[in-house]
Amino acid sequence: MLNIIVVDDSWEKWRARSAAMHPERFSARTFDAHEVLDAGKLASIRETLEQFGAVHVRRTGLRGVNDTLRAMCELGFAPHEQFTAGGRTSESWQKKWVEPGLRRMDFYPPELYLLPNNEVQYQRCSPRRVLFYCHRAPSKGGRTFVHRADAIVPLLRETSRAGRALIDKLERFGLVIETGFLHRAHPLKSANYFQSWQERFGTDSPDEVLVRARAKTLEYDECWFRDDPSERAHPTLMTRITISAFWSDPSDGRRYLRFPRIAMDPPSAKNGYRRFTLSNGEELSGDEREALITAYLASREGIHWSPGDLVLFDNLRYGHSRESFEGDREVYVAMGGELWDDRTKQARRQREEAQAKPIPSLARFANTASDPSQRYAIAPAFVRCDELFSVRTFDAEGALNARTFEAIRREFARHGALHIRNTGLSFSEPGQLGGSILEPLGFGQNSSFAWGGMNSGRTTRKALSRELRATDEYPAHLWLLPHNEVLYQRHMPASLLFFSASACPIAQGGRTFVHEADGMERWIRSRGPKGEALLRALREHGMLIEMGFVDERHPEKHKNFFRSWQDRFETHSRDEAEARCRASTLQFDECWWREEPTPSREPCFTLMTRVRVPGFYVDPSSGRETMFFPRIALDPPSIVNGHRRYPLGNGRELDDDEVDLLLSAFLATREGLHYEAGDILLCDNIRYGHSREAFTPPRTLGVAMAHTVLNQHIR
Repeated sequence: MLNIIVVDDSWEKWRARSAAMHPERFSARTFDAHEVLDAGKLASIRETLEQFGAVHVRRTGLRGVNDTLRAMCELGFAPHEQFTAGGRTSESWQKKWVEPGLRRMDFYPPELYLLPNNEVQYQRCSPRRVLFYCHRAPSKGGRTFVHRADAIVPLLRETSRAGRALIDKLERFGLVIETGFLHRAHPLKSANYFQSWQERFGTDSPDEVLVRARAKTLEYDECWFRDDPSERAHPTLMTRITISAFWSDPSDGRRYLRFPRIAMDPPSAKNGYRRFTLSNGEELSGDEREALITAYLASREGIHWSPGDLVLFDNLRYGHSRESFEGDREVYVAMGGELWDDRTKQARRQREEAQAKPIPSLARFANTASDPSQRYAIAPAFVRCDELFSVRTFDAEGALNARTFEAIRREFARHGALHIRNTGLSFSEPGQLGGSILEPLGFGQNSSFAWGGMNSGRTTRKALSRELRATDEYPAHLWLLPHNEVLYQRHMPASLLFFSASACPIAQGGRTFVHEADGMERWIRSRGPKGEALLRALREHGMLIEMGFVDERHPEKHKNFFRSWQDRFETHSRDEAEARCRASTLQFDECWWREEPTPSREPCFTLMTRVRVPGFYVDPSSGRETMFFPRIALDPPSIVNGHRRYPLGNGRELDDDEVDLLLSAFLATREGLHYEAGDILLCDNIRYGHSREAFTPPRTLGVAMAHTVLNQHIR
């Protein structure tokens, strides 16, 4: 439920609302640098920025401005990449540059929440990348929030009729920004933080300043002196620019909303008579402003600063805001790259250059060794435990209480995957995580996923508690590839909870990675015709999951970690096992017996099963499609793996190029942090797949599953 607030032009009311935000809790995409920013980590951070659009880097090890300047060069903010245009603030209000490429911030009143904006939005060329460096954290508040641009339009549609109407107006009319530059001798200039027009344009001549201002066509459409009798001795130079309300990514053409500015006080000399209107001259109504602010507040992502932290974001895909704060706060900003308004010739050139770039070639995973028993292998170089990734995290600040649980539930529902750190939990075994924690997170006894009994499923499940089961039946030395849990049957759990009782240090491995389904689909589509063809095949045919339950008497059964058919169907009668299998229509479409040769020639039989599942989940309420994670067999069918196969739904095996494409997508979409003792990871089993990194035992991890999703079957 969104909280509608009353918009009032009074800064006093906005000041009170700003202070009330401090207890609110949010999550953020984080990257834990473990106190050292080496070249490999810096490259990973830049990849994270390009892939996800925003990241909060913590435990950087940065000790000051010089360290930050060195790191900036590897993050896309080297001197030749820096964006140095823009800047309207008077030198009398702040020292603009800390160092070349690094600016001061926070001239906006600290007691007020600064609403979301795109950096340097007031001209036709803006920076593409933005970096914030925390030199000194405030004593209270002061978070930098990022806001996904593509989340604002859906939120506006949800808020009210005014919000829906505003979307249409923004599309038709675009945004207008009017800014005035006071005369340096204006009696109220000391209260105004913009430059004077003499400082801004380098002249004392009113005629010359008009000429120079009108020549800046990338910054202004119109310039004039304000006609006010009280200012005739010290006139104010007014400027106006119209910009598109949406701008496009040059690489893929996706359009993102520019964050419309909202004035919390009327035009005055103090704020340079600034106005934010539509291009038809229309001011936003009170209801429209209310809808916009509600959407802004609902889209906040951010955690508290610590000295040395970095926040990086794509200025196209994200806006940013700043929480009110108390105490000293020193956060510096760097900008890099260029992003042009869609209607400029520079934007057209950027699109042409982006479209001309070749699609990077895929890594080839096919095993070319002479041993044909393993067609594909993931080389250790691709799954190193010391390679770091980002993931969305929530800092519980050492205590799980009612307020924290409420925030966690909200953030998990919003984002679909959440790594909860600093929980304050201390248990020697994961099964000790009790109902007082599981229930408020939505994983209590009444919410547990209905397996159909302890003997259902494909592997033996070890119960750790009433709700938690042990993990790690899969061999520890292998990377368990991304999958949706229990996709091999119609009923699947809706959500998963992983709890680590002990830390898993880097050398041990053992991270649980999450992989966003939409992100994987975008990555596959970005590979061109081959990717598009694979997605079409999965959408049209779905997937087959074929596997067998080996006889418990088979001499090689100990090599197979699936259940025997006797265990799975709780009988030693082949006829009864087959009958129970055929009756399990939510688990299997077909079953048949396969005779297995044995050295003793005593007949053993494997009960083979097949189920067809869709390649995409279709939400029954919204109709929204979400890609399922195709299974990949890294070794051929054999007694060891129950003769399992994962072809397309029409029976066609995936070819080498398709397997390479999927493996590359799996590697490219990893998100995860190393577990610390007491960490909890929540995962939406539809919106995300999950995988498990290789590890050195022991590993104290338990999993709980909640609620049920019915797989839509293709016939």
